[in-house]
Amino acid sequence: MNFSIMFDKEKCKGCTNCMRRCPTQAIRLIDEKAFINNSKCIHCGECVKICPYDAYTPESIEWNEEMHYSPYKCKIAIISTPTYGQFPKGTSICNVQNSIKKLGFDFVYDASWSAELVSKAINRKINEVKDIRPFISTNCPASVRLIKSRYPSLMDNLIYIKEPMVIGAMLAREKAKREFNLKDEEIGVFYISPCPAKLLAVTDPIGDYQSSVDWVIPLNTIFGDMYREIKKGDISCSYPSLNGLKWGVAGGQAESANLTNYIAVHGMENIIQILDEIENGNLDNVDYVEALACVEGCVGGSFNVINPYIAKNNIEYILKNAGDNFNIEDLDKFDEMYDSGIFKFKLKAEDNPIKLNMKEAIIKNEKIMEINALLPGLDCGSCGAPTCYAHAEDVFNNQSELYDCIVLRAKNK
Repeated sequence: MNFSIMFDKEKCKGCTNCMRRCPTQAIRLIDEKAFINNSKCIHCGECVKICPYDAYTPESIEWNEEMHYSPYKCKIAIISTPTYGQFPKGTSICNVQNSIKKLGFDFVYDASWSAELVSKAINRKINEVKDIRPFISTNCPASVRLIKSRYPSLMDNLIYIKEPMVIGAMLAREKAKREFNLKDEEIGVFYISPCPAKLLAVTDPIGDYQSSVDWVIPLNTIFGDMYREIKKGDISCSYPSLNGLKWGVAGGQAESANLTNYIAVHGMENIIQILDEIENGNLDNVDYVEALACVEGCVGGSFNVINPYIAKNNIEYILKNAGDNFNIEDLDKFDEMYDSGIFKFKLKAEDNPIKLNMKEAIIKNEKIMEINALLPGLDCGSCGAPTCYAHAEDVFNNQSELYDCIVLRAKNK
């Protein structure tokens, strides 16, 4: 697996904040320093948000180095749906797009356009397939990886519709080939991302397709440069889709897809609770679950700059005060695109999680519970695991020793 978050061991103070916050318990404390188990990490960015010492950073080369030394004749920037919410109310959309072009891009493709197309595809799929309920969104790579890691029985509930970033990159690339008479290798597509999970969705996607995105740029790495350029005058631009723009906030994709029987859940702790309910068969009467790892949705991504509640309010202001000049590209091609299968994808063989049979699962659980019963149940974290149960799992998997628990070690002296 590729990795989208870099860890600076020198900056780590061993405070355990990241270990306790990690939703998949992928972080341990070894020799008073955090250690990430890559196989468990879902790249949600919670460690980036919670670390007070900035020990976690996005895995990314300098964006301007990639731009200036790239072989591309045409460089396309795809604006993620939360981007406009990062700027004060009343900021011209044209100015935002202009500020991105000034950084060296040839044209900007707005992900809200592809988000509206994907919304229509979600609606069509839900109406076509009645024997799967609830469908679970695939827009958030961190949520999808959480399901793969912790809820493998729910993989069949995923809707398997490509996310707007993927569709947008494909459409933008085709547009550049037509308008500039270029080949694929002469075009570079850069996605301006609100979160680290999007980088992994490009380099190691869950699905049988190759992303048309060449590189992911964390929004916070270029925000300062954008802000300096943003007041230097309007130019002609393409306005976003208002329906697609809703994807930037929690509940927006379901609303954009004209769904009424849905649950929009955001924040990892809340997602885990809802997935538990689905796994227990309590939500079979719900059509769709929109699960977004970050608080308030993509506006809460760890690569954003503005408080997610303020960013949400800024996007709502745009939605309420927009004029009628918002043109949706490629919308008239939707039926042709859907029928050709462009939106759909399947899992690769390696994407399918290993599922224990019932007997193996029961035996494993019993042995872990036996180990856990020997532990004090304090969840103090001194063993280097976030909970006593996590330590019991590590012992079972031969990744730790029982007496790494200092309480148990003290009792047996």
